[in-house]
Amino acid sequence: MADTALIPAIKAAIHVNELGSASPYCLTFAELGQSGASFGIFQGDTNVDPAARDTLRQVLAAGGAGAGDINRIVGAVSQPCPRGNPLDEADTTLANRALGSAAGMSLVDAMDGRLLNIVLAELDSSIAAAATRSLVLAGVSQLYIALWVNMTGPPGMLNKWLSGTPELGVPPPAGPSVTRVNIETYLHASSYFRLHPRDFVHMSDSVDAGVPLLPAGV
Repeated sequence: MADTALIPAIKAAIHVNELGSASPYCLTFAELGQSGASFGIFQGDTNVDPAARDTLRQVLAAGGAGAGDINRIVGAVSQPCPRGNPLDEADTTLANRALGSAAGMSLVDAMDGRLLNIVLAELDSSIAAAATRSLVLAGVSQLYIALWVNMTGPPGMLNKWLSGTPELGVPPPAGPSVTRVNIETYLHASSYFRLHPRDFVHMSDSVDAGVPLLPAGV
């Protein structure tokens, strides 16, 4: 099971990976794939995640928006937004003020807590996969896996690799610890990072932002 003492480091690394230094309490637009609007440290997406849509509705209602405004704003961002923000200036301001209010931040934090639990559950699956070979995931490796899960979803292939199956042309780690070098080698071989090498540099920088918060000895 993931050590809860790692949570501050995981949250810090994901914040930098997803948002840099930007606030999680405003709408952002990845302009990629099926992404709509996103908010929160874990970037809950209003197109692909019904819980994010529900949270945005609650945030807008808490901010005093009427039913018509809520339906218009949520409807506009509950679809792919490849060209960025589909909202006009007034609706953007309304949404961001609601997200940045005390009530809005509390609702966003609650959504982030649920998304964190999903990431931790998948990280647990990787810890268990490594344990089948008596391997221990170094703390920094757990940060990489948490970021990867938050980006791509369940780590099925990664877990096979940790369990001893060569994947992506990379031999499984020999142990006894799965080191930073091990996990970086695996991720470098993924099709995503072969196509987007600069994103790997950003991920590495994001992990570095979390490393100082890792508990001693992890």
